Amino acid sequence: MIDREDAASALASIETARERSGALRRYAHAGDKLIGWGLVWLVCNLATELVPVWGAKSWLIGVPAGILWSMMGPGLGGSSGKGAGRYALMGLAVAGFFVAILAVGDIHDQLQANVIVSLTVAIVYIAVGIWSGPRFAWIGLVLAALVLFGWFQDRTHLYLWLALGGGGALIVSGLWLRRA
Repeated sequence: MIDREDAASALASIETARERSGALRRYAHAGDKLIGWGLVWLVCNLATELVPVWGAKSWLIGVPAGILWSMMGPGLGGSSGKGAGRYALMGLAVAGFFVAILAVGDIHDQLQANVIVSLTVAIVYIAVGIWSGPRFAWIGLVLAALVLFGWFQDRTHLYLWLALGGGGALIVSGLWLRRA
């Protein structure tokens, strides 16, 4: 027979293991998504840096491709439709936020708009990290730091910085999460 304290301790250990297992599963599923979005950031920001007139239009292909990539397979919410629906609604909320900020801020500069979108993506990762696991928060913090560093250090090559720094950070983070 075990006493109440041993039973409570065993139940607490089981709950801790369950939570850790869930977080590791979310990390592994999210890794592929981050790699996909990292490639979008890399390609579209490089295109915008190298071919400014045409390159900015690459986002019209990159964003839908990233969304389709994100919808394939299990995601952050697991395999349930409920989790997928929540993340779809979160995506719509974030997209609405982008449109509202760009409209209210009367932002017509594409570089500034890119930075606002990039920083918003960073804060979303931080928020997801608060609820789903600290690795997401670390990714968001690193991404925000890279974007701000590029903005304040060398705006003339910010697209290149966002491509290599931001896109590279997402790809490396995706690989890191897949190994969780």
